[in-house]
Amino acid sequence: MNDELEMGTEEHTEAGETPAVRHALPLPEVRTLDSAHARPHREATKKGLFREYFESAVVTLIMALFGMTFIVQAVKVPTGSMKNTIWIQDHLLVNKFIFGPHERLNLPILPSRNIDRGDVVVFKFPEDPQTNFVKRVIALPGETIEYRANQVYINGEPLPEHRVYVEPDDNSPRELQTVEDEGAPPKAKWTVYYFENDRELVSSRFNDEAGEYAVRQPFKVPVKGDAIPDRIKNDPRMRRIYDADEDGLYDSDQYFCMGDNRDNSQDSRYWGTVPRASIVGRAMFVYWSIDRTDKGDGASNPALDFLTRSRWSRTGKFIK
Repeated sequence: MNDELEMGTEEHTEAGETPAVRHALPLPEVRTLDSAHARPHREATKKGLFREYFESAVVTLIMALFGMTFIVQAVKVPTGSMKNTIWIQDHLLVNKFIFGPHERLNLPILPSRNIDRGDVVVFKFPEDPQTNFVKRVIALPGETIEYRANQVYINGEPLPEHRVYVEPDDNSPRELQTVEDEGAPPKAKWTVYYFENDRELVSSRFNDEAGEYAVRQPFKVPVKGDAIPDRIKNDPRMRRIYDADEDGLYDSDQYFCMGDNRDNSQDSRYWGTVPRASIVGRAMFVYWSIDRTDKGDGASNPALDFLTRSRWSRTGKFIK
């Protein structure tokens, strides 16, 4: 109904007659609530509300998909390779834009920077791209890294790390138990953990049989354009990850990543470097954590477990 009404004009008649009002527009029909015509109005209102809620839901879904694709991603950590920095069954939010433009979308309005040493990153495991790994960046493209006697060397210089010796890890959700803390050297920005038994033999016991990269010998981290080794060249699956155009050269810069739980981490010492294109983003913080240890009673109640097994002290824990 139009809010602007055109007023009628009076027509004067002979004496004694009542003036008549002539309306330029017919008066609108007034429908009462008990009118037979009220039902179509209510149905129209319901349809309008349904359409409004539907459009809101669609917009929300689109924004959520956009955010999960280009801005943040939720991941769950099933192993203890990053203890005590990250616990088993920590649920993390990952910043996907911090390391620069997404390969499918450039968003210059979002802040970005280069990948730095010490960043805890989530990446697609080169040997199984459907699996996400979380590790710490230790060596950057073009650097030389060497790992011996529980010490990391970058370009021949010891890397300052806060080393703590702990009881051997039994892969339980509990924290690693400290036996001895060496103390943090100057400029150390993160803590790493080694098993305390046979300190000088830990490296040989865990690395000499399976370790291939940087273990007791210098290893240069490849940069984009370096020649790929025969091991990758002769493996079609690996070549698709490192040399998709099959020109014999690395498609992108590489990064050497290791777990903080050094003696219980399958990392770049065993399977090689992480391509820049495989890095999803930087782990930001824990939004939820739960202890799913089997209690042996065979009973499981998701609602009760959420209340009683959630590690609320982990919520909001920033990863650094």
